[in-house]
Amino acid sequence: MTHREFTLSHVFDGPRALLWRAWTEPEQLARWWGPEGLSTPLNTIQLDVRPGGVFRLTMVLDADGTEFPSDMAFREVVEPERLVFGWEAQRGLGAGEVTITFTDRGDKTEITTHFAGYAADEVAEQAQAGWTQQLRKLEKHLSHQ
Repeated sequence: MTHREFTLSHVFDGPRALLWRAWTEPEQLARWWGPEGLSTPLNTIQLDVRPGGVFRLTMVLDADGTEFPSDMAFREVVEPERLVFGWEAQRGLGAGEVTITFTDRGDKTEITTHFAGYAADEVAEQAQAGWTQQLRKLEKHLSHQ
């Protein structure tokens, strides 16, 4: 596996506190987490939003019910500015860390997602596409708030 890094930024309508809750409340996370074609049932989400706290969930492929569990841990929590979570190698996907930065832009919030970790070529491409889709799902979720 090769060390990879990528960064995505997106500006969302809404204050930083709203975006923070979307990332840290299981009921909201269940409405948008995962790329297109995947859902994350609320009953699979465990969040303990503090350094060392668990961040576990299972994404489910809508087409056939295939499950993709993720076992992560929060490494840094600075409300409402930054979340850092990471994982060790699991399911052949490599190990990594994601930093989510919430930047106040008045009535908008810029979210910057930075991934750093080890992944095979195919997994790295899928991860970047998946994060892009996931951020679109978050934007759609926020439009219904």
